[in-house]
Amino acid sequence: MTEILVVDDHEIVREGLSASLSGPGTRVAAALGRGDEAIAFVTEQRVDVVVVDLRLPDMPGHELIRRLKQCRPHVRVIVLSTYLSEESVRQAREAGADEYVAKSAGMAELRAGLERVVTGTRLVESPADLVRRQGRPDTLRLTPQQEKVLVLAASGATDREIATTLFLSESTVRFHLQRLKVLLGARSKTQVIAEAFRRDLIRPEPL
Repeated sequence: MTEILVVDDHEIVREGLSASLSGPGTRVAAALGRGDEAIAFVTEQRVDVVVVDLRLPDMPGHELIRRLKQCRPHVRVIVLSTYLSEESVRQAREAGADEYVAKSAGMAELRAGLERVVTGTRLVESPADLVRRQGRPDTLRLTPQQEKVLVLAASGATDREIATTLFLSESTVRFHLQRLKVLLGARSKTQVIAEAFRRDLIRPEPL
């Protein structure tokens, strides 16, 4: 069983990743919001893979990667970041990251990166090639109504509250959410919201 630790400063993204990455052969052991919590957890618990956001409230992601590798050299680190540039990829690799995935690239790219670090089949490519491959334009566009439903859902509103706010029936709200699941390859409302954040279709409120 591959034990995974998720480190991201937004709770809804942590929840979505925990649901999406748990499956046959993999288990999300914990999902934490701070770098110091991640270091303490890895020091005391078995962890095989750490999925790290570069923007954390207490330390830069690059610093967390370095410290994780110092205390547990065997652990594999996947960067999952909004930022995608040759420089950010280069810095992450210099810090010790094994994989770099842009949040806009989606779950398929993250799962592929996870499989590579678990099986030891590293994809050899330059930062420029990685940016070109993952930075291709995302053609998915939400309708105005879908976006409104999604923003309200991300704020914690229930289907009934969304329907009342947008003057829709609950069945229409459920239709929009089901359609969003299909578009984003998600199995639940939480995964829909997390995937929308990763693709920058909506943005988390600042902490």
